[in-house]
Amino acid sequence: MRRIRYRFKRNRGCWGKAFPAQSRIEIDPSLEDKTLLDISIHEGLHVLFPIIDEEEINHAGKVLADLLWRLGYRRQDEDE
Repeated sequence: MRRIRYRFKRNRGCWGKAFPAQSRIEIDPSLEDKTLLDISIHEGLHVLFPIIDEEEINHAGKVLADLLWRLGYRRQDEDE
């Protein structure tokens, strides 16, 4: 199993970045919860499937984020 490492980091004008060769993503920590979920899935898909084009990644990321959101997945506070 390939594990994706993540780091919260603000990157000039983008909400997330994927580094497939390092199995790593960077996510802007200021995002609202549902957007954080969407961007995290989006960037994770780039790591897992680097040859898939952006349009397909966008579609898949939004569908999966919406599903998980409707199932009740939310960001937890750090002290929980």
